[in-house]
Amino acid sequence: MEHEYILDGIHRTVSLEKKEGRTILREGGVEFEAEIRRISENEIEVRAGGRSCTVSLAGDGPRRFLNALGRSFVLSEPSRDSSRFAGSEDKEVGQAAAIKAPMPGRVIKVSVSEGQTVRKHQSLLIVEAMKMENDIRSPLNGVVKKIHVSAGEIVDSEKILVELEPEAQEAAAG
Repeated sequence: MEHEYILDGIHRTVSLEKKEGRTILREGGVEFEAEIRRISENEIEVRAGGRSCTVSLAGDGPRRFLNALGRSFVLSEPSRDSSRFAGSEDKEVGQAAAIKAPMPGRVIKVSVSEGQTVRKHQSLLIVEAMKMENDIRSPLNGVVKKIHVSAGEIVDSEKILVELEPEAQEAAAG
């Protein structure tokens, strides 16, 4: 069974196959075998490669917040308009990407400054929510255009935290 979703603004397609109590996940050319067990309504345990991880899920309408291995992620379904996806980032081709708070919380640390060049997956800031530190990372290579928050500030879900200007080649590829 194939599933499409958006994880932290990145479109993913995963194939799931159940086989003898195990689940085989395939994404791109990578295959991953795991044992998945429901702990409660909002928690599952994933065992793979001799390791175990508890995954917590929290809902907010069409978005879900996933916590695993000390990190938080925003999980959502692809939007009906295939040129844009729902998630923590709204981007128009050639325009700044608005990085938004995935859930209400408090800004613990701002790791970048305006005008700074950032790489895809680089930490931009940390927001504490539900006693978890959420590392908000850049979804693209670019330059920090504007920072809308400061350390210690309380933010609501969907508040714009940082605006990024995509690199010229990313804006053209859009």
